[in-house]
Amino acid sequence: MYITIRDITLIIFFSFTLSAVCSALISRFGHRLSLVDKPNERSSHLRPTPRGGGIGIWLSFILIGIFIAKNIFLTTIAGITGLLGMLEDRFTISSKLRLTVQLSLSLAAITILKGLPSSIGETALFLFWIIFITGTANYYNFMDGINGIAGLTGVIGFGLLSIFSSFISRTPDTALISIALASACLGFLPFNFPHAKVFMGDVGSIFLGFVFATFVVQLSTTVNTFLCLIMFLCTFYADATVTIFYRWRKGENLMKAHRRHLYQYLSNELRLPHWQVTVLFAIIQITFGTLALLSYKKGLNWQILVFALFAITFLISYKYIKNIRPSEMN
Repeated sequence: MYITIRDITLIIFFSFTLSAVCSALISRFGHRLSLVDKPNERSSHLRPTPRGGGIGIWLSFILIGIFIAKNIFLTTIAGITGLLGMLEDRFTISSKLRLTVQLSLSLAAITILKGLPSSIGETALFLFWIIFITGTANYYNFMDGINGIAGLTGVIGFGLLSIFSSFISRTPDTALISIALASACLGFLPFNFPHAKVFMGDVGSIFLGFVFATFVVQLSTTVNTFLCLIMFLCTFYADATVTIFYRWRKGENLMKAHRRHLYQYLSNELRLPHWQVTVLFAIIQITFGTLALLSYKKGLNWQILVFALFAITFLISYKYIKNIRPSEMN
């Protein structure tokens, strides 16, 4: 597939516009459709707000994936993930059923991308990829808790992925879809950042995580590639993983809703404005994502160095910030 500047321009315009229109419609009519996020003990917002604004991101992916990239099978599988998220936005689906469907869709995606395993080593990697895709989908959903963070992270993450796909891996279909998703996230942002008229919802967050992880699996032919690609979503992976670890160590129910993530602590307990926390996470993401991209051709050792530098910095920052008491901020 040969990509022209005209193709890219049209995809950017189409995805941005479709996402913006859908976000506007959901923000206007979401209450009538019972697409409303009501505040609870886990929330970082104070008033009922329409959700499901990510439907335009989902639609952009499906249309570009089928009619432009012509990747029918993976587009269908990822599209079902978005449909599951849409149903979750409108109704309540049990966590067990949702997890079962996600694991099944991850299994289908891995089978298409990698084929069935034929050895113990391949089986172990096969199972890892299933957990990785399902985990990333849920991580993205966990991290969608304050204004702008899911949308801006999507712009940066899929933007970096489009650069990698265009100039390093030379996979134009992945590049086109990544450009579409980055543009669609950008179209959603004016309705969610800095003030939220609509939330992305599971139709956007779970879906974006699933697609990102699927692309990582598709492109990861070496450890070097894998480490590079996950750095494009480094803040989400780090915050979700470290928080789960600390909750597990304290014996908490990992299936129970909470607001223990670092970004939530910064915005809820320490009272930093949502936009400041979102921009902070975005700066970290684009900094280390770009470093990983620039280090790619220098080899695995450089990639490990970037990964280790980020991990150490994040762990130290996480522990330091969590030790700050709200009273100290007054």
